[in-house]
Amino acid sequence: MTGAKNKMGAATDNTRTATFLVYDGMWRSGGIQSIIIRIIHNIKSHGESVWVVCNWDLPVLGVPEAHILYDKALIGQDWSSSKKFSEFNTFQIIAFGPSATPTAYLLENYIKLGRRSADVFMSINVLHPHEFMMKDEKIHVHFMNRLLALAVGPSKLVFMNEQCRITHSAFLGRDLSSNRIVPVPIDERQPRWMVRSSDEPIRIICVGRIVNFKAYNFALPGILAKLVDEGRSVTCDIFGYGSEEGKLANLVKQCDVSDLMRFHGPIPLEKFDDLVSGYDLFIGMGTAALQAAQLGVPTILAIVDDEHGAHGFINSAPFGNLGEKDPYAPRLDLKQTIEVYLNASPRERETISLAGISYANRYVSDNYVEYVTKSSLLRDGISRHLAALYCRFYIWMARDNWLRKAVWLFKAQSKSGKPL
Repeated sequence: MTGAKNKMGAATDNTRTATFLVYDGMWRSGGIQSIIIRIIHNIKSHGESVWVVCNWDLPVLGVPEAHILYDKALIGQDWSSSKKFSEFNTFQIIAFGPSATPTAYLLENYIKLGRRSADVFMSINVLHPHEFMMKDEKIHVHFMNRLLALAVGPSKLVFMNEQCRITHSAFLGRDLSSNRIVPVPIDERQPRWMVRSSDEPIRIICVGRIVNFKAYNFALPGILAKLVDEGRSVTCDIFGYGSEEGKLANLVKQCDVSDLMRFHGPIPLEKFDDLVSGYDLFIGMGTAALQAAQLGVPTILAIVDDEHGAHGFINSAPFGNLGEKDPYAPRLDLKQTIEVYLNASPRERETISLAGISYANRYVSDNYVEYVTKSSLLRDGISRHLAALYCRFYIWMARDNWLRKAVWLFKAQSKSGKPL
């Protein structure tokens, strides 16, 4: 890639670089949304151009309107005569997940067709061990995602850690050992957490979506109840939203901890630091756990799909692992890890805090976008055109179409028992 780069991939010489971050989930708060917002802020701060590209006409949270584009405004336009992007000679495109991949691939193709002299780099950022085969998705979606990855080229897959690479290698039936691993980025920030007296009630905070794979949420009501029975003084505030809010609310009632465990909505990214730094202990995973640890808040890293499992305090996890199961890393009990903190002296709690700060700051990234997109190869010949056709089919299948309506009608008629 031409030109020296600053943090997260913005050019610093005469190269004019346009960065497109393709993601269709910016309407909801979450880890990927926060990563994208961080990238946008960083690239903007260095005077470079960046846009988030969305597939759907839905609200986009946390991004100024001037930095939002929709796929219809990009796909199919004549890039050879486009004045809006004529000043750029390098284009960086990152797809976040399979649903964004067809748009990103078509965008790469159209730019290269219209701007043959431009450098175009496109990669697929895989930020979950089951990104292309989520457990709550139907089997035909897994099949389509597998074809998608093989069509656009498995070499375009970039993983946030080794666990993601292993699971997708098995899913695709391909050796992906040469694919790059690029840990998620976080911004620089100063720690602000202050240890409190061990005699004061312990305030726990959890930030993240309330979904099945963040299973620690569903263990916490029972853990709190046991801790209180043991004479501990502890409360827990949960900030987030998700499809399993009802399940968690029922567990809170069953465990009779409604006065100890409180629900709140999602935290705007700009309020995260001030709010979280006021708590004694953070429990969670993903970028939220990293950011909490960076602030100095002692942070327990929970394990995906494991209600009572934890990696321990965040500095105990292998670098790059933000909650994934790892057969080579010890699994600790979540309640026992909480008790380690409860039993610690103020000085020991400060030691936990300092270790977390040091670990989290390893994720402060230089040239993140460049690391993700470099060495990305554009397909040639018939395979390139077949991949583009499949991407168009994938987008058509993902949206309302006559086939989907026909299937819906057939199912509705079958349930009613009425003839078609």
